[in-house]
Amino acid sequence: MNIKTFGVERWMNTYENDAVYNLAETDAKPFTLEELVSIGDKNKVLNDMLKVKLSYNPTTGSKKLREVISGFYNDTSPENVLVTTGAIEADFLVTNSLVEPGDTVVVQFPAYQALYSTAEARGANVKYWKMDIDDNYEPDIEKLKNLIDDKTKLVVLNIPHNPTGAVISEQQLRTILSWAEEQGFWVLCDEVYHDFAINKGVIPPYGRSLSQKAISVGSMSKSYGLSGLRLGWIAGPTELINKCWSWKDYTSISNSPLNDFLAAFALINVDKVMKRNLQIARKNFRILMDWFEEHNNWFDYVKPKAGVLVFPRLKNIPFSTEELCKKLFYDKKLLMVPGECFEMPGYLRIGYGNNTEMFEKGLSIFSSFLKNL
Repeated sequence: MNIKTFGVERWMNTYENDAVYNLAETDAKPFTLEELVSIGDKNKVLNDMLKVKLSYNPTTGSKKLREVISGFYNDTSPENVLVTTGAIEADFLVTNSLVEPGDTVVVQFPAYQALYSTAEARGANVKYWKMDIDDNYEPDIEKLKNLIDDKTKLVVLNIPHNPTGAVISEQQLRTILSWAEEQGFWVLCDEVYHDFAINKGVIPPYGRSLSQKAISVGSMSKSYGLSGLRLGWIAGPTELINKCWSWKDYTSISNSPLNDFLAAFALINVDKVMKRNLQIARKNFRILMDWFEEHNNWFDYVKPKAGVLVFPRLKNIPFSTEELCKKLFYDKKLLMVPGECFEMPGYLRIGYGNNTEMFEKGLSIFSSFLKNL
């Protein structure tokens, strides 16, 4: 199986560790371990953690963690949940469990590359359901309907969408799932930004809660600011979970029991986690929208509906977005992600969920750069 180089991950690995300023962060501001355990009874949490046995964890994840995760979805038990090494492993396992050569896979685009390159490597015919900035990144499900054919095995949705911040409505999602039930294909709902509701009432229910043809994927990374736990999950029908489990035996086998313990603790206290993360993101969102208004000579942009990402199109720039990002890194130690990493030259992905002071400094550096062009 030949697979494409992962554009955005190679870019981040090349530049992130040496950057001083960061406008490329896709997560909530990372928790420190002390900050995380302090949202509960700190002494009790630490005492319990010190008793964790550093052996292999159950391949499927601990029962406690799977019970917590299953509670997020309707008609879902711990047996319908498989814990994975991040959402990226979840997406990899689902694709390898379902997709065969010659199948059609339809993916919302632009997209995190893991959501389509694995299917391409499996020999699928991948079709792009494109989100267009000139249509305000509004999902047009009639265009999606025209891409679905009698060989469609999987439709891949990202709700909210990375990198545009677009959101499929509940009615649109229900319609897509009704097509899946009628025609027999699956819908992978990558919902890693589900709790990042910058504007209330915009994000639809979890796909898993709406249909047995939906597979929900979650993660401790994006919404929760706990990417260092490297923990995600799949929620779906038991038969599919068992197929994914068979693949997981050949990939990560199991997750760290410490990470499992901390993930369960964080999800039990998810309201406290998200109160902190949303407070930061909403403040940064207001700063970013004001900044775009002041710099509209260089950008076409669509205000994101949810998540912590925006995907503007640049204008009046005398070089490519990849060259722009390299200049910002080498001249200013500022990390940005060019649209080339998403097969979308001319665009930038900007994240606004991180530390506010760092975010404002990054925007200030970017402003000075643009004004000196």
